[in-house]
Amino acid sequence: MAKKLKHKPGRPKKGQTQITRELVLDAAWDLIMEVGFSEFRLAGLAENLGIRTPSLYNHIQDLEDVRREMKRRSLVILGDKISLKLKHTNQGSERITEFLNTYRSFAKSHPHVYPLTIESTEFDPELKPLGDRILTICMEVFRFQTLDEVAVHRIRILRSLLHGFIVLEETGGFGRKESVEESFKKISESLESGRLW
Repeated sequence: MAKKLKHKPGRPKKGQTQITRELVLDAAWDLIMEVGFSEFRLAGLAENLGIRTPSLYNHIQDLEDVRREMKRRSLVILGDKISLKLKHTNQGSERITEFLNTYRSFAKSHPHVYPLTIESTEFDPELKPLGDRILTICMEVFRFQTLDEVAVHRIRILRSLLHGFIVLEETGGFGRKESVEESFKKISESLESGRLW
């Protein structure tokens, strides 16, 4: 790991943007959304910002610091999208469909950060409330009164089913002519009717 440099704020040169942590992380988000985590490098981020790579350490700790912030942002965006969609959907069965569709839509529009949202937040005090927010929405949509053993198993089944579909779709795993949308609709119908359980 590169040596952390002492931060010297100073004034930016004329016409130069003041580099801040927020600006660095915004630039990291844009770059990751473009190239994905596998191709993301701090050197590339620094180049995009027009600074030397060591200068990044005035604003971030390391690559893991960036990754964790990307996870936080992803969870916020996913939670906001689901909440907003359900705010305008009142009927019980329709809420299940809208929850599933919004989750899938997020995964398709944010393929490079979606994997971060499926990681557990259980042991991270800062990120846990963001994960719990989505869990609470899920429990309400599927009418789970308490997070007991039955609910935990059902949520795990739901997540596995939904994530499996998303990954197979993204990687071209559905090769036959039958409609993928119809297949996803049947998942929604199964969950709405309770037949899946």
